[in-house]
Amino acid sequence: MKLGYIDFLKTQDGYRAGLLITDETTKPVEFRVTTDVKIDELQKILYGSSLENVLYKEQFAVELINAAQEDFDVLLTKEKELLSIREKIGKPVGFIRKFDPFKAMDRNSHKIVNLADRFEPLALTVSQEDSKLVIPISRKLQEIYRNFNIMEPFDRIKKAIDYLSKS
Repeated sequence: MKLGYIDFLKTQDGYRAGLLITDETTKPVEFRVTTDVKIDELQKILYGSSLENVLYKEQFAVELINAAQEDFDVLLTKEKELLSIREKIGKPVGFIRKFDPFKAMDRNSHKIVNLADRFEPLALTVSQEDSKLVIPISRKLQEIYRNFNIMEPFDRIKKAIDYLSKS
């Protein structure tokens, strides 16, 4: 199973996004990054609170995924709003986050645990369209999570974007 990770960073000059595709050992297979997208004051005013959501979906996510040479089985994101790009990319999208025992989980969500207690429990949510896949995807991610921290590639994306921004 190949995993796609997408993350976003607000930089000094604007916004950037990175897509990291890994194998089951979280070894990088492909990395893509956008150039800085500069937002002017008028755009901030016109888009208001929807600015980042629009940027993530329209400007970054689909563009990066379409540019990727490697295929992946599921796209993982820390932005719940990105679940809706599933129809545009034709692949399952998983919103992954730290498990919160005080938040109710719906039928599109599933808990992922590291059986060795090396990593904290996670929660995976998929789009309504992929509700039948949430258990198989979670099981596969849990297998990977036995040996590899499946959240760590998000840190790599941020570090890579930060490094490229300074270059």
